[in-house]
Amino acid sequence: MNFLKLIPFVMVATITITKPALGQSKIEITIKPKVTLIEVNENKQIVNFDFLVTNSSTDTILLDQLRVSVYDNKEYLLQRKFLDNNGTAPSILLLPKRIWEGNQEQLIFNPFSEFELVTPIHKLEYEWIFTNSKDEETKVTTVVYPERYNEKVALIFPLKGKILVYDAHDYNSHHRRFDYTFRPIKSFGIKSNFMRYAYDFVLLNSENKQFKNQGEENEDYFGFGATVYAVAEGTVIYASNKHQDNKKFDIQKLKDNPLELYGNCIAIQHKDNTISVYGHLMHNSLTVKVGDTIHTNQSIAKIGTSGSSFFPHLHFEMRNAITHDAEGLPSYFKNIFLVEGSHKRKLNSGCATTGNILQIK
Repeated sequence: MNFLKLIPFVMVATITITKPALGQSKIEITIKPKVTLIEVNENKQIVNFDFLVTNSSTDTILLDQLRVSVYDNKEYLLQRKFLDNNGTAPSILLLPKRIWEGNQEQLIFNPFSEFELVTPIHKLEYEWIFTNSKDEETKVTTVVYPERYNEKVALIFPLKGKILVYDAHDYNSHHRRFDYTFRPIKSFGIKSNFMRYAYDFVLLNSENKQFKNQGEENEDYFGFGATVYAVAEGTVIYASNKHQDNKKFDIQKLKDNPLELYGNCIAIQHKDNTISVYGHLMHNSLTVKVGDTIHTNQSIAKIGTSGSSFFPHLHFEMRNAITHDAEGLPSYFKNIFLVEGSHKRKLNSGCATTGNILQIK
């Protein structure tokens, strides 16, 4: 008897049944987004994508093991990593979702996302081992061919001064772990992770502090009201200036406009059609409007705390659209320096990570 019949999907998949299984069981694994990018920072290559795993059967299934094999362009095995159920504290438990009820889909963030700079990644082959309530085991293989992202428009940093990268888009970041299949999010029409490569930037004073007093008021933050600059030349395609700096937004408006999340916000389309987005801006601080032609390093607004914001900071991201199916894109800045105590050095990759303290002139 067949246990699982795999539905075709975007990349490549095979299935192996190791024990007799239930015929009505089906698993579909889809790579999200379709084009998988390699981002490169100072120390590593990062492959940031998701698996949409759908159990179309009526059976409950459990993920027991997930393994990745890395190959070069000659199909030579370079390395292999895995999560499994071995030991007293199994590594598979690092995945927060590993049980699928019948007719359920869940998003799995790629847990094997970081590789050494010298690794010539060509193909990533993932092997999934699922079991059902009868301990019937099924293997599914998915294959991904990631592409190195080549930025076509040079970007400058959108702020000046000393900056804390409060949150970037590493595996633990909330930008990275945006589950667009979560029912409340899905109900607004959002279909992808537009903030996949986003940043939250906070200005610091000379003592590397974010705020004075207790940080209870917007004005306590050293970055509140700081100037925001355009990262490259382009045309303004979205500008919202009406939200108060009260950390609130109307969530229902996301159905019509996903940028409502960011309160006061600017979107600039660049000559390669990529779009830079600047969010949580100060009420009435925008100096540009839709249709304006913008030049690199132009002052466009000030940092605020409008929209879904806990405290004054700049949310910045690159993406390919401003619609509900927008996908995030990497960003490399040509003018950033990493502060390490009393020393600083240029980040030649242009890619910052969570926790970095930067100096921008």
